[in-house]
Amino acid sequence: MHNKSFVPMEFVDVQPIKVKKITDEQRALLCLKSSMMPLEYYQSVMEIRKNPEQQCFEQDPFINAWNFHVDVNMLKIPARILPMPQIIYTDKFHVNNEMLQSPGIWSNTKTQFHHPTNFPSVWALINLSSSLNEELCKAFYNQLMDVANERGIKCSAPVLYEKYHVEPDSISQMIAALKEMMEKNDDCKFFIVILPENNSIRDQIYGDLKTLCELQSGFGIVTQMIKLKKNEGIHPWNYSRLNHILMKINTKLDGINSILHVPNVIRESFSRGHRYMYVGIDLSHGAPGSARKFSTVAIVASADDIPNRYFKEIYMQERLSETRRQSREYVVDMKQIMKSLISQYEQYHGYPPKAIVIYRDGIANSEFDNVFEKELMATREACVELSPIYRPYLTYIVVNKKHHTRFFPTDSNGNVKAGTVVDSHDVTNATTYDFFLNSHHGEKGTSRPTHYHVLYDDNKLKPNQVQMLTYALCYTCARCTRSISIPAPVKYADLLAFRANLYIKSFDQSDTELDASESAIPVNQTVNVNNMTRSKHIVLSSKLALDCPFFL
Repeated sequence: MHNKSFVPMEFVDVQPIKVKKITDEQRALLCLKSSMMPLEYYQSVMEIRKNPEQQCFEQDPFINAWNFHVDVNMLKIPARILPMPQIIYTDKFHVNNEMLQSPGIWSNTKTQFHHPTNFPSVWALINLSSSLNEELCKAFYNQLMDVANERGIKCSAPVLYEKYHVEPDSISQMIAALKEMMEKNDDCKFFIVILPENNSIRDQIYGDLKTLCELQSGFGIVTQMIKLKKNEGIHPWNYSRLNHILMKINTKLDGINSILHVPNVIRESFSRGHRYMYVGIDLSHGAPGSARKFSTVAIVASADDIPNRYFKEIYMQERLSETRRQSREYVVDMKQIMKSLISQYEQYHGYPPKAIVIYRDGIANSEFDNVFEKELMATREACVELSPIYRPYLTYIVVNKKHHTRFFPTDSNGNVKAGTVVDSHDVTNATTYDFFLNSHHGEKGTSRPTHYHVLYDDNKLKPNQVQMLTYALCYTCARCTRSISIPAPVKYADLLAFRANLYIKSFDQSDTELDASESAIPVNQTVNVNNMTRSKHIVLSSKLALDCPFFL
């Protein structure tokens, strides 16, 4: 207190203050202000290392007793730059190194999509924006149709147009009105929704509508939400913005934006007759300190050899009370999930995959053996239960972005180029196979390479094949015309986990028991009990195609 008096803590009541979520603009500004360009980052590290007052190593008696010496200089290690895979849009338009705007970035504005789709004959435009009237919405879809025609997409005007003015206390009425509209127009299978500008209700509406359209209890409708930027829609729309929207729509409506020309180094493994299925796994426990009593499991599996379409499974996995702080790091129902994904692949192709490559996100080094053994064994058991003679080749790779390793090129002050791979034992494990790959172009801040650990591989892929395969998968994300920092299956699993959390939040079950969720979220009965840990399957609408990447 100001008069230097003190009050015992047990006599103090703290008034609850609800901290508001920051806006996207605030988050972008925060990232910009907190990021450091490579040269600045390098100089700050070297200043600390060369300042004797900031060093604790040299005076540490334990370090001295073992005769350790910490070099003030950074390691100089060899690196290689992998060639960019060729991206194919049409027979006449291929993207190669000469056509890149920057390493890992290209443009698709002069070509059609590889497999353009058509808008459904009946689709709806739902306007929830307070700043756009019907005329401005008409201008929007006319401009969208022009860009769609350039991409080869046949797009007619919406058959249904609905305008709602939404306030925080009228969201339920708006959802009810949309339900009524869907029931009256059951032939409408696609929505474009322009979301409200109000941040406090926009996220809730987004989650509620996705839940209404995508779960078993919903309508099985593909949706594309549009979050308006400042003054967007009042003036003519930005061309690249419309093109980006169409990239998502084309993929959701069963189109393919582009494919890869399989690099020769990877083609060697395909020539053995392997039919590959690429799997991405994400296990999300929620924010640190969260009272959530379950984790979210999201797994995607490719439907084609050069992956563009994906099957998917979502589960809720209970977190035991005594282990809440140390959540189960392995997927408890891995066997059931893999059986389902392999069966969907076989239903799609008429045969099961002969080789499976698993990219597993989010495992700490200390959990490698425990998680890998359980999940690999579960995958093997799934294959045997499908057929006693079915034994596909398996590769299991851990994907890790949570580390503090940075690389700085010696010949420039910028970031390392997209495709830079480091597998020198100076910075990797001498007894296992791991490597760092910087697969994306870093425009802001200092790029963080992704650390890959190959824990198992009976596909017998050579190191350069694993690296090139991983790098090529970073070029297959349908949401953008650039390589991303992790393989697309891992990114898609992350997006699917985010979508699953929206479903749960929409039902207001984020702080309740798993059993309580069952009454609201459409789930199957308990499908597995493993070490007293329950897991439940969130059921998606059967009206959505099995390989529809609606989560983009």
